[in-house]
Amino acid sequence: SLEAKLVVLGSQGVGKTTLVHRYAKNTYIPPSRAQSTVGASFLTTRVSDPESGADIRLQIWDTAGQERFRSISRLYYRGANAAILCYDVTSAKSFEDMGTWLKELRENCAADTVIHVVGTKSDVVAKDPTLREVSFERCIGYVAEMLYPSLASTPGVGGGPFMSSPPTTAGGLAHLSSSQSNRLSGFWGQEQIWGCCHEVSSKDGEGIEEMFRVVTRKLVEQHARRAERQRLLEEYAMRGTPGMDTGGPGGGQGGYFDLQNGTGSFRLGQHGDKRRSWLG
Repeated sequence: SLEAKLVVLGSQGVGKTTLVHRYAKNTYIPPSRAQSTVGASFLTTRVSDPESGADIRLQIWDTAGQERFRSISRLYYRGANAAILCYDVTSAKSFEDMGTWLKELRENCAADTVIHVVGTKSDVVAKDPTLREVSFERCIGYVAEMLYPSLASTPGVGGGPFMSSPPTTAGGLAHLSSSQSNRLSGFWGQEQIWGCCHEVSSKDGEGIEEMFRVVTRKLVEQHARRAERQRLLEEYAMRGTPGMDTGGPGGGQGGYFDLQNGTGSFRLGQHGDKRRSWLG
């Protein structure tokens, strides 16, 4: 089985703890009972990827959203395999704050970290659409422009989540301009972009299982890529180090590090054929 670390990030009050408990324990924590996370807490759950049949022991870290715990929280999500950036669809401020969290992810996590952007409290706007402050199209625009610039309508630099820096204001992520919003039509066919954007409800569970299913699939793919990369590096190291794979008695020509059969030498001076051997 595989092991993976997933961190849930976002401003205070967006519903990170409620989301984690809904997925891991299938329970709902109403706002009246919810308590602010101090530092970080984590739950461990086992999930299966139906496509590969792989089992994953998933550590889900719920980090504190308050500014006073920011320095502590950073310690917990270093080395994460995946991250969920949460915002409240009824709070534009929580959406803009994501720029800060993304910056910290870049500083502490690998470039191939799986990142998904999740809008919480979809049940609230389902009842009263006038409460919505962040459209789903705006989320798609953010992911396209900031996480996958090479796939966006306007050519960007790089091709991964950490290849560009999002425009920020003093309060965090800057608003998308109207011209950027008008380019959203170019993102409809980009499944890679769409697959990173979700709107969920921890109250009724809508969208949460699907979101984690997609993340789990990407974690399996990430593990396979890393394992293959490690295999190639080890193979290259064996081939590239003189004397490692063919040296020694009866094993063909030895390399510089074949002490028993070595023939290494070096020249002194610019004239003549004066040689000295370091092997005697």
